[in-house]
Amino acid sequence: MTSILGKQVFTSRLFLSTRPTLFQFRHKSTAYSKLPYLHFHPTSNAPLVDLKYAVSYLSSKDIETPKGELIIGWTPNNTDIDYTTFMDNTPFVDFLNRVLKDNIHSINDPVLKSLAEWQKDGWLHIGDERNPPPWGRIPYPEDIIGTVFVEGGVIQPNTYQPMPTHRLATSNGIMQLSEPLTQCLIQEAKRVASKQK
Repeated sequence: MTSILGKQVFTSRLFLSTRPTLFQFRHKSTAYSKLPYLHFHPTSNAPLVDLKYAVSYLSSKDIETPKGELIIGWTPNNTDIDYTTFMDNTPFVDFLNRVLKDNIHSINDPVLKSLAEWQKDGWLHIGDERNPPPWGRIPYPEDIIGTVFVEGGVIQPNTYQPMPTHRLATSNGIMQLSEPLTQCLIQEAKRVASKQK
């Protein structure tokens, strides 16, 4: 029994509590069926009202609510990513480029290593795998994530340069990295998320 406005009223503690519970605010992410390492998180903090979901490499098991550089972008639904309605998150693009710059020379990526050995010397484009060009050909500008300098068939450290024409989402889908590069990005995102907790 509780007194409200001078009257005795029977209430349960659930309705009197002003403290939020995990059940009230915890949102479960949904894995993207085409790329299961991407997750849709319900959000009310998107830049535009009709963008209802934040897209991230992290699931709700990794982080309750992704924010800042951990959000790839926003989309109005959690079933597909359409380039006409997807909105990029600039801090994520900076995060992506920083991770690649710091790690691309040391990642064990067989395809990237083969391309570097084949080219031997000069600048090598890092292509988006959503629309791979034929072997030895240059990807479309919107599909070039960045470029690295190769010397003697080896990617040189600290030579990664981002490509300003790269788009996170195109008519061919959302950005796709090779498996080794994807795993590097996910591990770095988890490291950043652990600091945000």
